[in-house]
Amino acid sequence: AERPSHGGDMRKIASIVLVAALFATALLVVPGCAAEDEEKAALTFLQFYDPDCPFCQEMEPIVESLREEYEPRIESFQIIDITTDEGMAKAEEFGVFITPTFFLLDSNDEILDKISGATTEENMVKFIDRGIDDVKGESSGPRETIPTEGGTEQDFSGEQ
Repeated sequence: AERPSHGGDMRKIASIVLVAALFATALLVVPGCAAEDEEKAALTFLQFYDPDCPFCQEMEPIVESLREEYEPRIESFQIIDITTDEGMAKAEEFGVFITPTFFLLDSNDEILDKISGATTEENMVKFIDRGIDDVKGESSGPRETIPTEGGTEQDFSGEQ
């Protein structure tokens, strides 16, 4: 009597399990997949700037460095040009009168922190890190004022 062979079936099952395991592993390491999004802090970074503002120009390489570092780690990283109608309306909504001005907002769009004027990259990192701590419910210790080096006053009244 001939015995039925189950060797082929076992190899198929092993292959399917192996493919499923590889697929699951790929999901964990592919950038931009859902597993990575869960890690993002519920924080929005806003910068209000004017392209003609020398302090904004000075901050540009710092903000780009911050964008590379923090955009994958927080919910939203926005740079708002106040010389556009939309940007001007947003600046008025937030009471911006100096550029650059930076805000950190929580998931309810409540202002957690603000800097008016240019500052160092070290200070900007401290600013964003403590915002991340805030939204994660971790204390980053006593809040010190971030020193600034100046900014450009803006007039949204339409008067010259």
